[in-house]
Amino acid sequence: MNNSFPEEELQKKCASIVKDVLNKNYINLFISNFILKEDDKEKISHISCVISFSNEREDVIMEGKGRGVVDALMNATIAQFGEVFFSLQRVEFDDFAMRVKFKNSLRRRTDAPVEIKLALKNKRGQRIYFFAESRSMVVAAISVIRKAFEYLINAERAILQLRESIFEAKGRNRRDLVTKYTDQMARLVKIISYEEVIKKSK
Repeated sequence: MNNSFPEEELQKKCASIVKDVLNKNYINLFISNFILKEDDKEKISHISCVISFSNEREDVIMEGKGRGVVDALMNATIAQFGEVFFSLQRVEFDDFAMRVKFKNSLRRRTDAPVEIKLALKNKRGQRIYFFAESRSMVVAAISVIRKAFEYLINAERAILQLRESIFEAKGRNRRDLVTKYTDQMARLVKIISYEEVIKKSK
């Protein structure tokens, strides 16, 4: 589980660029009031929860279903926000690994923390990785998906901000800033293609 891949280093750099570009406008996501209902007969998981944002956006009550809690939460999030944040539609679930850290248990092995690694894949077949840890398997699963969508949403917003900043820098004849912003944008598009996002925003 602790094994890292070359893509992860690039992703860390991209995450740093996103936070630098958005600064105080970076959006943190929070998931609360999470309810999970399992149907063993139909093998379907039903979820409902509240998505909160750290900016001016109002809370959203979200519901969904799928083949397990991860699938249900991903389906619900894409259905809810895919039209607003178009890049959410440009990735697909690729891999999901879980490891129980029995050595870190407090009293009994059943309270050992769980580490989850989620891999999403873009349309070019490149993987994007996310991690979360909790003493609850469900909380760990919720957390790793929240981190994934938080990154994707902010990266899309950063791309649009960079496009605007490049336009403004050209108007002021600031070639140094044009070069900087163009380089940052080029790094971000290595993770996900934002061509359609830019077209949609025009």
